[in-house]
Amino acid sequence: MRLLLACCLVLIAGCQTNPFEEKPKDLVYKTSAFEDTVRWGGLENMLRFVKVEPGVPVEVPKGLGNVRVTSYELARPLTEVTETRWSQTAVIDYVLTDRQIVRQLIDYQVWESDDAGKTWFRTNPLPQFQ
Repeated sequence: MRLLLACCLVLIAGCQTNPFEEKPKDLVYKTSAFEDTVRWGGLENMLRFVKVEPGVPVEVPKGLGNVRVTSYELARPLTEVTETRWSQTAVIDYVLTDRQIVRQLIDYQVWESDDAGKTWFRTNPLPQFQ
């Protein structure tokens, strides 16, 4: 009886989908680097992660020197949209240092690769710290 129960449990476990789906390693590194950049300051460096079209000027959002991030938590982990397009959602808590106002924003991120997953860029707008 115990052997039958053990076999059933193994079969049931084998039928479940893998909650730890394989994520592209380079994408995991890129999103982790983005998180570190946001979490530990240097917010103007977020632009390094954005896909820039040739000939289109890139503007650094104003007021980033007045922002101190206090928390960066994933609300939804990396989720595959297509093979070369993934998304995730982060909740960012921050303080406007000149007024000591605590704020929170939800950052919906879309990450894409044009070269079969070797290089990843954020393709949607950066979060606005207001």
